[in-house]
Amino acid sequence: MNNPNINKRPLVLGPSSKWKITFGIAAGILTLLAGSAFAFSTTRFVAGTVDVYDFGTVGGEIIGTQPAFVVISSFTMKPGDTVPWHYHKGITYVIVQTGAVTEEEFIDGQCSSRLDTAGSSFVEPAGQVHSVTNNGPGVAVIWFATVFPQSDGIHGGTYFVNSPCN
Repeated sequence: MNNPNINKRPLVLGPSSKWKITFGIAAGILTLLAGSAFAFSTTRFVAGTVDVYDFGTVGGEIIGTQPAFVVISSFTMKPGDTVPWHYHKGITYVIVQTGAVTEEEFIDGQCSSRLDTAGSSFVEPAGQVHSVTNNGPGVAVIWFATVFPQSDGIHGGTYFVNSPCN
């Protein structure tokens, strides 16, 4: 039986379609992994690209100008959850939507901490090493936006390091 409505040619995806599919799968996997790795109950993640972004020098590493991912993400931290020590290669904007978190920072060789409560926001300069913990009795919802080099892959722009503070 010959059906004229069936296309017998193989499906060929162009580079743009392959990139979109790969990006979608990677973003989905990252969302699942980030949520389970840190026991966060909710993770939202959206990303886009920028053709040119000047990262300059971060932590002594010359990154320079290159294509970048821009990420906006939200996650819910249960009491006791911690985002381990890390930094971002681009400037990061953070908003605490609900609850409260303690941010530990390592700046100019000194460790310090501060409490950020619902409605507060702060900016993390590129390369600033820090960790975030929910010490409160309730959940905390965090939103952040950051930028990082496309050459590093789509993993959220978070670069984990050993604790500089004891």
